[in-house]
Amino acid sequence: MSDPDLRFSVLGPVRAWRDGAELDVGSPQQRLVLAVLLTAGGRVVGQDQLLDALWGQARPRSAVGTLRTYVSRLRAVLGAEVIASVGSGYALTTGTCDLADLDELARQGRPGEALALWQGEPLAGLDGGYAHAQRARLAERRLALLERRLGEDVEEGRHAEVVAELTTLCAEHPVRERLAGLLMTALYRSGRQAEAIGVFTDLRKLLADELGVDPSPELAELYRRIITADAAFGARPQEAAPAAKPVPAAKPVPRQLPADMTDFTGRQPDVEQVTRALREGGGSALVISAVAGAGGMGKTTLAVHVAHRLAAAYPDGQLFVDLQGAGPRPLAPEVVLGGFLRSLGADAAGVPEELDERAALYRSVLAERRVLVLLDNAASAAQVRPLLPGTAGCAVLVTSRARLAALSGARHLGLEAMRPEESLALLAKVVGQERVAAEREAAHELMRACGYLPLAIRIVASRLAARPGWSLARMLGRMADERRRLAELRVDDLAVEATFALGYDQLDEAHARAFRLLAVPNAAGLTAPAAAAVLDVPEAEAEELCEALVNVHLMESPAPGRYRHHDLLKLYARSRLEGEDVRRQVLDRLLGHYLAAMAWIIGEMYPGDPVLDPARTYGPRPPFADLDAAIEWGQAEEQGMLCCLHQLAETPGTGLRDAVSLFDMMSLVFDFESSTTAYEQMAERLVAAAAERGDRATEAHARRKRGEILYSRRAVEAAAAESRAVRACGEARLVDHAGAVNVLAMLAHDRRAYEEATALYEEAITTWRALGHRSEEAVIMGNLALVLAEAGRGAEGVRAGELAADITRELSGGRPNPQIVYQLGVALGAAGRHEEALARFGEGRAEFRRLKQRAWEGLTLRRMAETHLGMGRPDRAVDHAEESLAMLHEADRGWMRGKALAVLGQALSGLGRLSRARACLAEALTIMERQGSPDAADVRALLAGLDPPRVSYSSASEPQV
Repeated sequence: MSDPDLRFSVLGPVRAWRDGAELDVGSPQQRLVLAVLLTAGGRVVGQDQLLDALWGQARPRSAVGTLRTYVSRLRAVLGAEVIASVGSGYALTTGTCDLADLDELARQGRPGEALALWQGEPLAGLDGGYAHAQRARLAERRLALLERRLGEDVEEGRHAEVVAELTTLCAEHPVRERLAGLLMTALYRSGRQAEAIGVFTDLRKLLADELGVDPSPELAELYRRIITADAAFGARPQEAAPAAKPVPAAKPVPRQLPADMTDFTGRQPDVEQVTRALREGGGSALVISAVAGAGGMGKTTLAVHVAHRLAAAYPDGQLFVDLQGAGPRPLAPEVVLGGFLRSLGADAAGVPEELDERAALYRSVLAERRVLVLLDNAASAAQVRPLLPGTAGCAVLVTSRARLAALSGARHLGLEAMRPEESLALLAKVVGQERVAAEREAAHELMRACGYLPLAIRIVASRLAARPGWSLARMLGRMADERRRLAELRVDDLAVEATFALGYDQLDEAHARAFRLLAVPNAAGLTAPAAAAVLDVPEAEAEELCEALVNVHLMESPAPGRYRHHDLLKLYARSRLEGEDVRRQVLDRLLGHYLAAMAWIIGEMYPGDPVLDPARTYGPRPPFADLDAAIEWGQAEEQGMLCCLHQLAETPGTGLRDAVSLFDMMSLVFDFESSTTAYEQMAERLVAAAAERGDRATEAHARRKRGEILYSRRAVEAAAAESRAVRACGEARLVDHAGAVNVLAMLAHDRRAYEEATALYEEAITTWRALGHRSEEAVIMGNLALVLAEAGRGAEGVRAGELAADITRELSGGRPNPQIVYQLGVALGAAGRHEEALARFGEGRAEFRRLKQRAWEGLTLRRMAETHLGMGRPDRAVDHAEESLAMLHEADRGWMRGKALAVLGQALSGLGRLSRARACLAEALTIMERQGSPDAADVRALLAGLDPPRVSYSSASEPQV
């Protein structure tokens, strides 16, 4: 969370400011939602966790909808981009919080400043178990900081000044031994030995009476030193005995560390982790693969920085060597040992030749010393093992491109790219804060182009520092072309491409091929089955190849079984590809994998419809356990499939017809849930690609899908134009002809041209039936049920809906399509069979939720609200309409929200909440007028009269594409 203009506070009342002006973050419950997100520190908070924080076990039926309302309101105040939806949860994406300031100050050892952040009771005014638990946690945190600050005061000679504060704290926390120890020390150093002894005596009695335990050994030792008047313990820092004159070292003390970077920036958690691991070694020899990472990730810089911080703890010297593990000829351990032994004072003539003997002598020389050994750029654990000390007192810090898993006893840290804010800080330190502040947006984009890789950032920063007349935007423009970006990342003897080449050149052919081919897809990552398709090898072999590349940090594995390249490594890998044919073959194999997987899902959701040519082999698919697992896979892979489709459209000679088939299946399964805009843009690109290649049949298929997408967002004229063009195209397949007729029927339906819509639906049904597409026949039969219901032919609508449901039950072994269940519910409601309608809606909603189709679930909730209105239950209608609005907002379905707002307005009117009802109806009218919907006239009439609730507004026009 990095926007400095947006600040939050939880160390007191939950508050927010933008540009110094306080924002109204709403009611206590709404502030509690914000507090939960803030205490998560940018991590995703699941829906269930938020619901537990708000209501515990006493959740109301409308809990989910209310939560979404709170989130929507917070977004309205803070900015839509501040709270991101991730799965069913949420995360804060920007802004600074006093909790983060607290963590940073505590990490830097500044407890006094950290304590000053408190502005009263944390989360003040918020109730519930979560708020109480956080207050208790933060109270303990504050007490620990107080102890730390008071400990510093005592050790720095301010013992007399803190006696009163410690006395109060000990009274408030009578069994806290750390406070008692500090008070004893402060009293003793203030010349009040008897009182210090009394503190211990009182605490010992209290612990025995209350808890049945004795004071800790540490406190008992403190007591012993006080009662024996230990002179060293009582001395103030300024009164300590003068240091003894240094004795000249009898042995050489090597100081071989390279210079620390004066502009070292960021990496604080990594620095602390490595430093803490070395310090916690307790004097034992400790090996750490602390900075394993890709070339250019800053491993050496970080290791040298940590080594300088720790140098004073190793007074007998610091050894350093570049083991040259990334190059073709790593240094032999015996060569390294020879240099180390000479540096440690061994007689060159007495150094043995054999590796084992040299290693033994090295361990003997280090046995009585405290030395820090920095082994940079190791090739393998075998290279490192002979260089390890054998006894306590020394520490070893290793860097390597590979994770040295075979190094026994090592503590491992994989170094990743810098965080965006760290990258900007490094850039500002080199080129100047003023230049970065003047072009903030260009600076952000420049760091993104560098992939947040430290070497790339340092190269760009050095080039800019050497050219003060260059703007950051100019440098960004030079890097805009991905084909030239690596060439731009070069200055003097530093070059990103050369660094990558060192690792690539060590690969055998199989791994080098995998490294190149896996970089072809634009997807953010690939699963093991997708990688197998790309490489044209079995899944197990693909996973082994990927894991080997991860081990040498030429690929990353953000989750088990998922793989990706760093952005710059992807560009490097693509630069090593051998011709466009290889790229086309990779994309076609990946397309075959996606087609096979999506065809299986379609077969489960819409059984009975031919999807792919059974005579062709398309590729391996993941072994789905069931439809739920397949849907989860599909949602995870949706963006990857869209990326693949875009590449296929841009690459001549690829299987465009199959690409449009994949797009068709995706639109059926995901119902544009991720982004209507992204799907519309993809359809446009596929139409253009088919036209460019002169493939009229594929163009008609893509135009039919584009017409359906345009209809879904109520771009009426454009949807009609596309559908008429497909209907008139002689090369169009019959399935595309039938699909276009269905869109034209839905458009007529929306205009309330019921006879025209009925005729068109019947035409489409006849075509689907002739083609043997039973599921499509059932869906259009359901659409017919809707238009019959709205035309006042309720009984006929119910019969059509039941026939459609019967077809899908027959095809799927008793489980009907939820969209058809929904359509039947609408027809039943129109026929006055409200209880049956509610039952069907409940059945459909459960299935939509399982399939993660939020727009359809929101639509069903709105229908349930309408039905409750018809049954004289405006209170129940309000609950369902509110839930519908929240869900449709997340699904980005604005025109559907207009209808939900109309229903909510009627329900609120029925409860006598006329002002809010009027606001809802006015917003609904604005949406409908913008869409040119005939429903606008109904809402206008409602606004004019605000009559008591009745189902005067109840459109049946949500037919199915």
